[in-house]
Amino acid sequence: MTTFSGRSLVMIIQAVDREINRLTALPDDSITPTEEIRLVDYESLADELEDAYEKASAGHTNLPEYNLLVTDRGQDDG
Repeated sequence: MTTFSGRSLVMIIQAVDREINRLTALPDDSITPTEEIRLVDYESLADELEDAYEKASAGHTNLPEYNLLVTDRGQDDG
């Protein structure tokens, strides 16, 4: 498995978040099945990245908290 620096993860997380925002902003009547699949894939990747970032940022006080890197979509996980 490839290991990324904390700073690299920050940039990857932000890029994935921007793509999720782009896809969720598409009007429901114009989103294609391919885009729906991509959105699910990006959301799954975002979950993986959150876990990876948590591990990478442990003990590194110079990295921002994960929730400061992503858009709050008002989702209730529990």
